Amino acid sequence: MKDATGELTILDQIDLSIAKGSSVAIVGASGSGKSTLLGLLAGLDSASEGSVRLLGKELSSLNEDERAALRSGAVGFVFQSFQLMPHLTALENVMLPLELRAEMPHSEIAARARSLLDQVGLAQRTAHYPKLLSGGEQQRVALARAFVTHPAVLFADEPTGSLDAATGYAIIDLMFEMNRRNGATLVLVTHDAELAERCDATVTIEAGRLVNGLSV
Repeated sequence: MKDATGELTILDQIDLSIAKGSSVAIVGASGSGKSTLLGLLAGLDSASEGSVRLLGKELSSLNEDERAALRSGAVGFVFQSFQLMPHLTALENVMLPLELRAEMPHSEIAARARSLLDQVGLAQRTAHYPKLLSGGEQQRVALARAFVTHPAVLFADEPTGSLDAATGYAIIDLMFEMNRRNGATLVLVTHDAELAERCDATVTIEAGRLVNGLSV
């Protein structure tokens, strides 16, 4: 990409392959490029050079609508800032990904969303709006939303960054348990070494380059 000074290289010479069903942590200092790498892997951003394949699809060969369709059908996201829709209830936020796909009856979507909210311990909070939920509860809603589509891949970007330590650990335990039951591939960006150790493998980025290999 370019800034006011000219060409700006954020990631360089990245060679990475993640096995289906594995869990991988991407670690590095702030500004190292780890969130940018996550965005490229998920098809949220486009690389100026090179090739990125997601679930067997070459992302550079897809237009934005096709990349969005791929994400909608097979990818879940958990973000540090929760990314809930403030005008929707907890239940409606979890239902949203399936509503957008318009492939299931409304009643079936609602039933699946309620089941996911029950799994994350929020069965009694389905009608609450995000502003009435604590940070930990909002992240639980975000987890339920991420898994409601039964994704093949889950991308998580600093999922506990906005939470206190105790709440963060509870959320992480829940995320790993739900991911284990779902059988998804987990790609996690974190600065927490203890959290990274829970993954099958760790990728370290420094100044936009990988400094260690990957073995899963």
